[in-house]
This record gives sequence, C-alpha cells and structure tokens, in this order.
Amino acid sequence: MFKIRSAAILLVSAGYGWAGGHYIPADSPKVAYLFQAVVIGILMILGLNFFHYHQKGIKKPNWPVRGLSIFFSLSLVINVLNIFHGAYSNDKSFGSHNSFADLVPIGLIIVSALGWFSTFFIKKGSPT
Repeated sequence: MFKIRSAAILLVSAGYGWAGGHYIPADSPKVAYLFQAVVIGILMILGLNFFHYHQKGIKKPNWPVRGLSIFFSLSLVINVLNIFHGAYSNDKSFGSHNSFADLVPIGLIIVSALGWFSTFFIKKGSPT
C-alpha cells in the first residue's frame, strides 16, 4: 500500500508541475502563480508528513492520509471537469482545450488519484 501511495504522490507532483508550466504563461497575473504555489505547498506539506509517519513506523490512519485523500478527491473532480470544459471551450478560453499537451498533465493527476483511492480497497497485510 505504501508503494502505491508513494507513486500516487510522485505522479500528482509531476502532473501539477507539468500543468503549472503548461497552463500558466509568462504574462499571467501573480495570482495564478500564487495559486500554483499554494497547491504545490499543500502537496509538499501533506506528502512529507506522509513519508515522515511511514519512516517512524506509524501505520494507523493519520492526518496526512486524510488530507491527501481530500486533496486527491478535489484534484480528481477538478480535472475530470477540466476535460469536460475542454470539450466545449473555444481557443481563447482558459484551461484545457483537450489537446494532447493539455491531457497529459490532466491524465497524470487523474491516474494518481485513482491509484491513491485504489489503496482503500486493498486487504490489510497484502504485499504492496
């Protein structure tokens, strides 16, 4: 379970980093950069605490797992909606236009969220 969750954290980090570089042009307002920094900051705080708890050998559910579950839930909903937005958007609107370059970071984020949630269906004690 730890390996799958770790992979999910790494994938969502790559997805948000890629999305930040792809969706925020150089002439964007400072608020766009601030929002991206907050998202990555939340992920860093929760992810580092998740790894800290594992390193200490604490295996019971804890606040980083709950926080990451909320983070992944919001990420999944937002990025699925972003695909729907891309299907109906024009070229001058913000967000996804469902081009390959748009769908790669969205896909990474969705796959990472599904990977995270798959761990809740794994039996305790199974080798993961």
